[in-house]
Amino acid sequence: MFKRRMKQFKHENIGMFDLASIGLTLALAIGIGAFGGKWLGGKLGSETVGLFIGFGMGVTAGFMEMFRAVARWNRHLEEEEKQRREGQRREQKDPPR
Repeated sequence: MFKRRMKQFKHENIGMFDLASIGLTLALAIGIGAFGGKWLGGKLGSETVGLFIGFGMGVTAGFMEMFRAVARWNRHLEEEEKQRREGQRREQKDPPR
């Protein structure tokens, strides 16, 4: 029973958790990119250039993941809407007696 309930909970809230993680993912990607770029730039001779390159890569990675999460959420909503419409059509064809 617990496994079934967890599976249902996960299915119902998958988009919510996905969207809630966008801010954290974006911030972590930017932070890791910036500090990683600064570290690598320091090893190669120019911390500032490395910082800017790492920051840019972090922003790019964060926004790509944000768009993926929004696309997953949209697909999830479209599937729910499709199931709702199919249920309404069935009710119209076979009204309860």
